[in-house]
Amino acid sequence: MRGFIRTTPRFLRRTPLARHSGGVPAEPKETGYAKVMSDVRFLREILCDTLQAHDPELQKTVRSLRTTARDWRDHTSPKAKYEGAFKELCADVGRLPPNHLRDVARAFSHLLALSNAAETHVQSNLLKSLPHTSSLETFTRATSAADALPAKLDSCTGTIDALVLEDGATLKDIFKALIEQKVEIVFTAHPTEVNREELLTKHRNLSELLAKRDEIQENPSATDYERMQNERAIRRTVSAMWDSDVLRRAKPTPQEEARDGLSVLRNSLWDAVPNFLRRLDAVVSAKCGERLPLGAMPVVFSSWMGGDRDGNPNVISKVTREVVVAQRRQAALLYLKELNILNVDLSVHKCTAKVTELGGGVSQEPYKAVVAFLIKQLRATVHWADMELQQLSSSRDLSPLAFNIYADPLAEIAEPMFAVEDFLGPLEAMHESLVACGYEELADGGLVDLIRRVAAFGMQLAPLDLRQESTRHARAVDALCNLAGVPGYMSWSEEEKIKWLSSELMSGRPLLRRGTFERLAEEGVGKEEVEVLQTAALTAELPPESLRAYIISQATAASDVLAVELLMAEAGATKPLPVAPLFETLDDLNCAPDTLRQLFNSPGYAERTGRKQLVMVGYSDSAKDAGRIAAMWAQYESQEKMLAVAKEFGFQITFFHGKGGTVGRGGNPEVYKALLAHPQGTIAGQFRITEQGEMIAKNFGDMEAAERTLDIYTAGVLRDQFLQRPDPTPEWRAAMAAMSDVSCSVYRSVVRGEPRFVPYFRSATPELELGDLNVGSRPAKRNPKGGVESLRAIPWIFAWAQTRLNLPVWLGIGEALEGSLASGKGPVKLEDLQVMYNKWPWFRTTIELIEALMAKSERKIAEYYDQRLVSEPDLLKLGVSLRERYDLTEKSILAITGHSVCQTPDELESLRVRNHKLDVLNIIQAETLLRLRTAEAEGSQTEESKALKDALLVTINGIATGMRNSA
Repeated sequence: MRGFIRTTPRFLRRTPLARHSGGVPAEPKETGYAKVMSDVRFLREILCDTLQAHDPELQKTVRSLRTTARDWRDHTSPKAKYEGAFKELCADVGRLPPNHLRDVARAFSHLLALSNAAETHVQSNLLKSLPHTSSLETFTRATSAADALPAKLDSCTGTIDALVLEDGATLKDIFKALIEQKVEIVFTAHPTEVNREELLTKHRNLSELLAKRDEIQENPSATDYERMQNERAIRRTVSAMWDSDVLRRAKPTPQEEARDGLSVLRNSLWDAVPNFLRRLDAVVSAKCGERLPLGAMPVVFSSWMGGDRDGNPNVISKVTREVVVAQRRQAALLYLKELNILNVDLSVHKCTAKVTELGGGVSQEPYKAVVAFLIKQLRATVHWADMELQQLSSSRDLSPLAFNIYADPLAEIAEPMFAVEDFLGPLEAMHESLVACGYEELADGGLVDLIRRVAAFGMQLAPLDLRQESTRHARAVDALCNLAGVPGYMSWSEEEKIKWLSSELMSGRPLLRRGTFERLAEEGVGKEEVEVLQTAALTAELPPESLRAYIISQATAASDVLAVELLMAEAGATKPLPVAPLFETLDDLNCAPDTLRQLFNSPGYAERTGRKQLVMVGYSDSAKDAGRIAAMWAQYESQEKMLAVAKEFGFQITFFHGKGGTVGRGGNPEVYKALLAHPQGTIAGQFRITEQGEMIAKNFGDMEAAERTLDIYTAGVLRDQFLQRPDPTPEWRAAMAAMSDVSCSVYRSVVRGEPRFVPYFRSATPELELGDLNVGSRPAKRNPKGGVESLRAIPWIFAWAQTRLNLPVWLGIGEALEGSLASGKGPVKLEDLQVMYNKWPWFRTTIELIEALMAKSERKIAEYYDQRLVSEPDLLKLGVSLRERYDLTEKSILAITGHSVCQTPDELESLRVRNHKLDVLNIIQAETLLRLRTAEAEGSQTEESKALKDALLVTINGIATGMRNSA
């Protein structure tokens, strides 16, 4: 036994949990960030125990560095002490050998992950403890369940109250708007989620175990055994985290990206969606006196994973087909599980004639007969998917055994289920029958949840968008023209292209002779053009509702849209996808209204589209092109003008917002406020938005967070339909135009016009090394040989976030506001800006977003990167200049907001939990970059270099984890 347990575990040596029933009073319950700090300390000690068991020297180093880092952050001590602490911290890191750098980085990365788990757990508890009783109960039914959702303004409960009592809306109008509105969340594979799926699962498990720990501590009847088992489970999870490889050793394939990226659909949203709709139904029933219709689906989901081929040569038509089939297989398996549960419940006999007919005339347990047939169809669907995947040579996600688990010897008598109507029809018929036969409670159980799942997820879980760059389509059309004997398409004017494309689309006849489209390669069409045409063929060949929309990146003209229409028509698509131009540069946004005017004027276009138009607005690329303020103002004005053009031509326009998680990419952590800051009338009950990277896990990674996110989006879009915002005055518009001009000029003069900028950027940040992180299937650059202009917006933001300077968010803003701080010599006076801040929601959210990310910045850390990595004096001078611009921006922002520091109280507490850990990782990263670059310059590649490379990638992971919205 001595070899089995050498010492008594620490948690067994502690004082046993007091049993409150024995008269010992419970300790006061901790809340908010006091609770976060308590949980962080608890988890940190467990990690320390794990490190002590594996490597006592490492544990000693980690504790020493953490203490020194905290001393540097303690600015209440004398200046010489905390400045000395920073120097000591840098010196201590500089003495670590490569293996220790790697392992210390791993430890601090895990400490940040543990902090996140504690924060997620406490936030989840906070959601549960929010008040659910409305203070505005004058119109709530006495026997209601209006407390199903929190009574907060950014919840549907609080929003309905506000709409009635503040905005003067009627309950009838609110109900009508709610059941007709739609939010579509589009998950994208942008490489900002640096954590592997296995670690994300462990993080979720840890949050759940912390919740269980709270239950035990608050339960007077809890036993020491329960406490012991819970702590052991937490220790096992932390130990497993430490022993897990935090790095992706190979770049994911698009198929793996789709599988992992959409794991939230099966892990949390699968249950969160029906749970949320059940709660929403209770609130609506209580407040409006109407039940939420079964077909009402305020939130649906789509995906770019496996469909976005813009700049990603790894996503080809075969890959898209494979992802579609794999998702359909996953959906069928999930539905099979639900039907098997439902089969137990539906054992009653009374039914309508419709159910008898669907059940094949079975009189005994007719509902079970219907369910049994649906099960056969879904098993046939799994079998179909297995055969398709085998044909596509997909073996990475499916073992041979998996192909036969759901095999059904009678599968051949059932057809695979492809159309959602084939599933919804029988389910709805059973629901109607149960209600008609007096089984209302049974009808309102698992059957309702299943119907709502089918309405939300369909047979595809999340239909794919296709995305490709506009010139690729133009070259494909040019190839078709050459085959058809109409050469020269690429040289035609825009008017000539529109006239010819419109004529071909209206003719209804194929451009090529029958069979030619299938023999493109034989006809001499280039490989890239063949791939574009094969992608267009997917719109005709895939099962219905596999695809949602076709996005054209770098769209600049009406012919870009018509070209895609022609490609789909030529491929034989009988129900073409909606085609959405993506306007993503400053020039494209400014020209977008005229582009739409030309498009809407094109012969036959209104008839083909039913006068409905989807338009995507690019946030990250426009910000990279012109700077934050100029881009945001261009997006605002462009949407206003595009809406006006749509109204002029009688089109219903839906804007698709391509936002990232951070301010730098257009994101906004306060979703409700952001929705209400959009230009008046541009949402109108239809809101489509991307959800990217680590924000997917943050907003949808667990049930409580997912339900809350769905509630916020639904409430925001509902409130938007009734809320009258103040129109920006001519003076405000003139102020924004002036500030945009100044900020854009400054931004471009640095990023484009400063010859030292690119060398500085590549010296002072890990931009060149980011490609080794293996976080996404897509290359970091559209053009591998290009400079910053060819760099994608994500690594552009990501690199600056790593050094904590966050330059893309604020560059140029300080100069635009500078004059207002002095004597009013700038484009706008300070008092005017303060009025705009207080009275114009859009301007207020813009300023607060910039302020929030500046709160996460740390100029001292950015300066340290310069000291270690930048050797040329001219480049060092540029770094000093950029930090001076940062100081100017911070001063300008604070003058407008009236705040003393760039942060809200919540951000202050959150940063306090994690800042000192981030600091250590930053210093390790700078040290590691220096050693790696020195070794590379000397042509030295050793085992130490491998350890250093791992250390670097671990720091990139850890900093992204700690920042929580890194790109």
